[in-house]
Amino acid sequence: MSNLLMADKVKLFRSKKMWVSLLIITFLPIFQLLNTISKNNYQGKLVQKADIVVNGATGVLMPVKSFLVVLIIFGAFISLYIGEEFQNGTIRNALSLGVSRIKYYMTKLLVTFCLTLISTVIITALSIVMFDMYFGFGDIAGIDNYSLYFWKLSLTVSLLIFSVISIYVAINFIVRSISLGIIWTFLFTIGMGFLPGFFQQFDSLKEMTWWFAESFLIYKDFALPNVIDEFPKMIFVSIITIIISTIIGCWSFYKADIK
Repeated sequence: MSNLLMADKVKLFRSKKMWVSLLIITFLPIFQLLNTISKNNYQGKLVQKADIVVNGATGVLMPVKSFLVVLIIFGAFISLYIGEEFQNGTIRNALSLGVSRIKYYMTKLLVTFCLTLISTVIITALSIVMFDMYFGFGDIAGIDNYSLYFWKLSLTVSLLIFSVISIYVAINFIVRSISLGIIWTFLFTIGMGFLPGFFQQFDSLKEMTWWFAESFLIYKDFALPNVIDEFPKMIFVSIITIIISTIIGCWSFYKADIK
């Protein structure tokens, strides 16, 4: 598996798709800062509940504020990253050398997780630094121990995003096509945005809302104390999602007839 990871590292460092994705990710906090400055200057005082990120302290919430853009970027990246392996025949070549399909799948999953983590760190760090420089560090209302909150939030949000990314990986190993991968990951992302709202219309289905990672990112205010108490549940849902999607993806790839 270490050889597969090294091979993927070399391929990614030589390809444009990883660097383009990271460049967009890096620009995202800059765009959000400019947008926030414009809103502050022309529309009045910022409100943390509505604007989410209003100073350096709330910069840790930027991955939550920008999660949809991050998911779309990584949905496209994963479709290219995995889909091209089938189109170029490199998966077939690896399997012919005796690499197990499970190890191959887990390699791709681990690489995407690492890149997602790097992206989350970039977004958080840049947001904290840049918003601190312009608006001051400030604080988050109701948060007494910022350091503890920072680590709890970072872990929880990273796992929530990881869980969606794991589904993207499974989808692409099922469809095994760049174009279909992009289409289905996009449809899944949009669908998961609307589905919780549908569940909320029915009392018997309301609890189903909170079995989807995107629901927490869309509907929850991560700065509220009662939502912070839900972090363990979010982590549990994320881990279950990662496990189930990985099992489905591995099973589909294991049964696939690679030509």
